[in-house]
Amino acid sequence: MQTVLFSSRDCPAAEREVKLGLFTDGFKELKKASEPLYKTPKSIQETIEILKVAENGIFEVAKNRFSKCYRFQDINYTTTNEVEQIDIFERYCKFLNSLDVSFKITINNKNKDMEQVRDYVFLQEKGDGFNGFRKIYNDIMEKKIHEGRQGIEQERYLTITIERKNFEEAKAQFATIEASVHKAFGELGAEIVPLSGNERIKVLYDYYHMGEEGSFDFDIKEAMKTGADFRNDLAGGMIQFYPDYYKDEKKYCRALFIKKYPSSLSDRFLNEITSLPVHSITSIDVVPIPKDMTTKILQKKYLGIESDIIKQQRVRNKNNDFSSEISYNKRIEKKEIEEIMDDVRENDQCLYYVAVTIILMADTKEELDSMMETVETIGKRNSVTIEEHYLKQREALNTALPIGVRQVETMRTMLTQSLAVLMPFNVQELNDGSGCYYGINQVSKNINIGNRKKLINGNGFVFGVPGSGKSFFCKMEMGNVFLGTDDEIIVIDPMNGATRWQLKRLSTYASLLYKNN
Repeated sequence: MQTVLFSSRDCPAAEREVKLGLFTDGFKELKKASEPLYKTPKSIQETIEILKVAENGIFEVAKNRFSKCYRFQDINYTTTNEVEQIDIFERYCKFLNSLDVSFKITINNKNKDMEQVRDYVFLQEKGDGFNGFRKIYNDIMEKKIHEGRQGIEQERYLTITIERKNFEEAKAQFATIEASVHKAFGELGAEIVPLSGNERIKVLYDYYHMGEEGSFDFDIKEAMKTGADFRNDLAGGMIQFYPDYYKDEKKYCRALFIKKYPSSLSDRFLNEITSLPVHSITSIDVVPIPKDMTTKILQKKYLGIESDIIKQQRVRNKNNDFSSEISYNKRIEKKEIEEIMDDVRENDQCLYYVAVTIILMADTKEELDSMMETVETIGKRNSVTIEEHYLKQREALNTALPIGVRQVETMRTMLTQSLAVLMPFNVQELNDGSGCYYGINQVSKNINIGNRKKLINGNGFVFGVPGSGKSFFCKMEMGNVFLGTDDEIIVIDPMNGATRWQLKRLSTYASLLYKNN
C-alpha cells in the first residue's frame, strides 16, 4: 500500500465516484438483487427469507444458494497509533482481496440479556454471610452497564454466500473458505468462530423478540424429530410495513442506506454510527468483481475515450482548428481511468460492488425519528448522504440481517482501499467470565471484567499520579477476589498499618452502602 496516496485515517473512500460511475456494461448481473421467496407474504413466517436450516450453521436462502455465518472478535483499532492503524488497514485490505465470493459484514447492537449477564459476570451468592456486600458490587456493575451503553452489547458477524448444486458441495466449499478466513483474522489478531444452526437462529430470535432474549427455546435436532418449523419460533405476533418505516409488537424500525459518499471519508465514520447507544444493525454487503472482467472493462473504456479524443480532433481539423489540446472533460476522464488501471495493476486493488444498510430500532415513533436525525447529522458531518429505503423496508430488513440475502440494489463500486475505510473494528472488550470488575472501557463505555488467571503471567502493577485512587483500586480488587473466589489474599505492607487502615475504611464504606440499600 502506498501510504502517500492512502492513509488509514483519511482514505479516499469515494474519490472515484465519477470514474467508477462509468461502469455499466457487464456489471449489472453482479449487483442484481435476489428476488424475495414470497413477493406478497401471506403470513409473518413468509417474511423470513430462509428455505432450510442445518445443525452445522449452513442455511439455504434460495434455490442453490447457501450461506454460513461467523462471529468475529473486535480488536484495538481506535486506540492504536497511526502506524499500527496503517498496519491493520493493510492486513484488512489483504483479507478483502482474498475473498472472491459475496459476503456481508454485520455490526449488531443487540439488547443485553441481563439474566445471562447476572449468571456470567455478577458475583454469585454464597452461604458465608457476605451476600450483602456481593449485592453492592453487583448493583454497581449493573448501574454502569445501563449508564454506558444503556444495556446494549455489540456483536460482529461475517456472512458468506455461495452458489452450489447441493448441500454437500456447499459444505465442502465453506470448509475451503474457512481456512483462508481463519488465517486472515489470525493475522489481524481477531478470533473468528463459525455459528451453529441454533446460534444463527438465536441471533435472529434476539432481533425479532427484543427484550425476551432469555425465552429462546429451539433446537434444530429436536425440531427435525417433531417436524416443527423454525419460522414459528422466530416470527412475532404481527409486523406492519409502511413506506419509510415498519413496526412489530414491541418496536418501531427504519431501514436506511448510504446514498452518496464524499470524495474523502474518514475511517472513524462507521464507528460513529455503530457506537451510538441505540439498538441497530449495520450491514456492509460486498460483491467482488472478477479481475479479468475489471481489466476488460477498463481497457474498453480507455479505448472508448481515446476514440472520442480522435473524433474530437477530426471535427476540429474540419473547422480549421488545428489545436492539439484535449477538451477538459475528456482529459479528466482519461486521467481517472488511467489512475484506476494503475491501482488495479500496481497496488493490488480489486473492484467491488458495496452497499451499506442500517436498521434503527426504537420503542416509539418519536424516538425513531430522533435517532434518524442523529444518524443524518453524523452523515452530514462526514459529507455522507443517508436516506431511508422508501417502499423497500421489508427487502432492506432481510438484507441487513445476517441471513445471507441481498434484496436491494443500492450499490456502488469501490476499490479495495476505499472499501477498507468502512472499518468494522473499534476497540477490544475485556469480558472474562468469573473475573473481577475493572471499571469502564472509555471508548466503548462497556464494563471491563478481567480474569488475570487466564493470562500467561497473572502479575499486575497499578500506576497513577498521587491521589488518583491507586490504593482504593487495589482494595476494591481485593474485595472482589474475596467475595467471588476462594483465593487467599496476602497483604505485605511496608507502610506498617496503612493498608490495614485503608481496608478498614473500605469495609466501613461498604457497610454504609449496604445499610443505605
